[in-house]
Amino acid sequence: MSVFPPSLKALRAFETAARHLSVSRAADELAVTQPAVTQQIKALESALGVRLVYREGQGLALTPLGQTYAERLHSVFSEIGAATADLLHQEQKGRGLTISLLPTLAQRWLIPRLGSFQTLHPEIEIRFSTTARVVDLRSEDVDLAIRFGDGSWPDCVSRFMMADDLFPVLSPQLQAARPLAEPEGLAEHTWLWVDAEPRPGDWSAWLSAAGVEGLEPKSRIAFETSSQALAAATAGLGVAIGHRPFVMDDLSSGRLVMPLEAALASTQAYYILTLSKYKISPRIAAFADWLRAEAQYSPRGT
Repeated sequence: MSVFPPSLKALRAFETAARHLSVSRAADELAVTQPAVTQQIKALESALGVRLVYREGQGLALTPLGQTYAERLHSVFSEIGAATADLLHQEQKGRGLTISLLPTLAQRWLIPRLGSFQTLHPEIEIRFSTTARVVDLRSEDVDLAIRFGDGSWPDCVSRFMMADDLFPVLSPQLQAARPLAEPEGLAEHTWLWVDAEPRPGDWSAWLSAAGVEGLEPKSRIAFETSSQALAAATAGLGVAIGHRPFVMDDLSSGRLVMPLEAALASTQAYYILTLSKYKISPRIAAFADWLRAEAQYSPRGT
């Protein structure tokens, strides 16, 4: 049976009064007079032909039908409030984009390429949130994340961005002074070590893949980030393990060289993450498409 809904104003007056069990408190919340609330409730009862409330002392009480109706209306109004909050949240976020990614990926891959996106979309304001911590897109103010993993994250849609492999890199000056032609030659070099997650195992993983597990360096220098280790390699302080997205520009420009052919392909990759809860906005879609295009055409070095 089709039922024409009562006025929204009357429904809201009844739901508010039923929630507080008070006409006066409902009037305060709705910023109207008490008689106005009472009039709306009476109009609702008249339209429905059902008694919903009655006076009990100084307050208000609900009939059994009124109690059931109020509970369902409360659920409906709560959903309307949540939908409105989500809409406003998305609209606010739509004015710009907050991107979460690893600091080194931001510094060594994304920032050098960002100018082309600004040329294409000068109206979109980009904000960076750089952290090694995996942010929760459900609760944090982030529109899009670039994460390294297997492509599976709860409540997220992930799109493949680019693969990763790792290998030793050093400056061309150090390579000229102390040529590195075989993995065993690393024993004559200083190793630049990233002693922080997720990189502490890079050297041991590459050595094992290259068949020289157990090889020891002449000396080690430890760093907190890959950016620091790669800066040290560029300065000629030793040999670092480079992840291709972090060093492809340095290899292309000649600031770093890859002296050995052995590269360890990672079983994981970089993915673009967005929340599955929301339909992706045109701005997020534009940035995600641009990221994938840049990753596809990035130089792979020599």
